[in-house]
Amino acid sequence: MTRRRTIIVIHAGPASRLRQFHLSPQSLQAAFFLGTLAAIALTFLMYQNVTFRLKHEELHRLRQTVQAQDGLLDAKFKTLDQEAGRLRALDTGVRRWAGIEPGKGDTTAEAIGGVTLDLRKALKEGKVQARRVTIPRGATLHQIAGLLAAEGLVDREQFLALAVDPSVASSYITAAETLEGFLFPGTYEFVEGQAEDAIIEAMVQRFYQAFPIEDELRARQIGKSLFEIVTLASIVEQEAVVDREKPTIAGVFYNRLEKGMRLQADPTVLYGRNHKGRIRTRDLRANHPYNTYVHHGLPPGPIASPGKAALKAALEPARVDYFYFVSKNNGTHHFSRTLQEHNRAVRKYQLNGRIARGRSAR
Repeated sequence: MTRRRTIIVIHAGPASRLRQFHLSPQSLQAAFFLGTLAAIALTFLMYQNVTFRLKHEELHRLRQTVQAQDGLLDAKFKTLDQEAGRLRALDTGVRRWAGIEPGKGDTTAEAIGGVTLDLRKALKEGKVQARRVTIPRGATLHQIAGLLAAEGLVDREQFLALAVDPSVASSYITAAETLEGFLFPGTYEFVEGQAEDAIIEAMVQRFYQAFPIEDELRARQIGKSLFEIVTLASIVEQEAVVDREKPTIAGVFYNRLEKGMRLQADPTVLYGRNHKGRIRTRDLRANHPYNTYVHHGLPPGPIASPGKAALKAALEPARVDYFYFVSKNNGTHHFSRTLQEHNRAVRKYQLNGRIARGRSAR
């Protein structure tokens, strides 16, 4: 059988001899295939180069954002490996209190929400009591501990010891030394005898549901950390009575911070002196870290547990030109642009020059 060959002639120049290469069809196909691969590779490299140049700044910003969140993510995921053990401990403990022996009952059923079906049966039969408790917005750690203890759910001192333990707080929130501000207000159902740390974890998880990672990234965009947003939100929560005023109050505080003015927030003074009595003039001069009449900027940390509206207000303050506000003693406030206007409002709404308890003039 005669083989076909393709002759390729290359002319190198006028003085050169004609060069002939005899290629078989198989060689020609191989050469074409390799050429195609080379073209694809060259195209891919060019695309990669163009894409890199176009996306370089965007990728750089994304990388910075991810790096900024490393501490937060580490703090969140640090507790995941503890979760299974905690649920098992809770299940075992409640079984013991319910009089259910290990291996008895509907033990073949899978765990649902960390509670097995035989435990659910015990709850249904009344062997274990579940209690509903509501934590109000603006409650402090001490107030939360008192409410839970009054329901027979925790040992007050043990609960507080955990809540103010820096190692416990930092396992949830990197910058926090206590969990003040991070035990989210709301209605909960806890089981009698449930461990204090399990109750704390449920409340912190509720906080992260109300303030997800997207909100933390938005906080970064306005130059604030999660800790700073919660600190400011806690002051807004203490100052405001009606939700509609919270963005405006937050806007006033942002304006004062931007201008280098002191916040002069009475609730921080009350917090620094353990909320005892009403504020006196001498209290405004007391030199403690939470006195925002003396110190510039935000206080060292949150002063209460803010609700969702206060968190949103701190994250999205109203764009206003007010720098002062004073209580009108009816749950609302009068907002002022100038000190002169503010002083007139103080004389109008704060009779006899008295400072209203916890909602005073700025």
